[in-house]
Amino acid sequence: MRPSSKLILLAFGLSAIAAFLSLPPHDFLGKSYFVASGVCHRLPQHSLFFGGKQSPLCARCTGNYLGLLVVSLFLALRRRLNSSLFPPPGLLVVLAAFVALWGIDGVNSFAEFWQGEPLLYHPSQELRLITGVLNGLTWGFLFVPFFNSVVLKNPAPRRSLENFAELVLNLLVGIGLAALVRTQWPFLLYPLALLSLVGPLILLGAINTILLKLAFNFYPEGIEKGGEIIPLFLAGIGVGLLEISTLNLLRATIGL
Repeated sequence: MRPSSKLILLAFGLSAIAAFLSLPPHDFLGKSYFVASGVCHRLPQHSLFFGGKQSPLCARCTGNYLGLLVVSLFLALRRRLNSSLFPPPGLLVVLAAFVALWGIDGVNSFAEFWQGEPLLYHPSQELRLITGVLNGLTWGFLFVPFFNSVVLKNPAPRRSLENFAELVLNLLVGIGLAALVRTQWPFLLYPLALLSLVGPLILLGAINTILLKLAFNFYPEGIEKGGEIIPLFLAGIGVGLLEISTLNLLRATIGL
């Protein structure tokens, strides 16, 4: 990539982040609510409350990002954040089932919201959290190798998830965190607000990094040095902030 392109990407990303930090809302919770509103419906009926304050994300989306957090920590500890291979076929089937459960619970939950009656069973915050965790785990173990394969020049030829024992470990940790969140301990509001603020920006930043790389043919052979990804990733976060702002504007316009 040409130095001028790097400077443009860096300037755009830093400018977008600076604007986000300087413009209202100015308080930390307000920032987290703003980001969360761009990626989540935030229905009070589907959300948890901590000390009388609604969590930035609904219960299901909270579970999603808890699952992504668990996978990120697991891969960091196992030094697999640069892995490029998907889990083996048997585990892919299980992960696909996780997504199916998340989808079924989501459809059933919204059926109750819109029609007053669920399709299959009465939804609960516990199920929203757990199915969200299942979906987040799946996203993490599939997205990381996909991202590395597209963006990096020499990703590690390792699987993001190698066996069922590792899956069970991540599942237990994720469900444990979901159980802790379900207590609705008021102190948890701010850690969850941080997760709701940082999680969507990192995920959107990573997705937009892929899109920017492919759309403008940046690093055709892939990024070789870790530091080279910084301008592209910051620009991806900048695009993510524009996407979130646009979605918030649309919601305000149509009154959602």
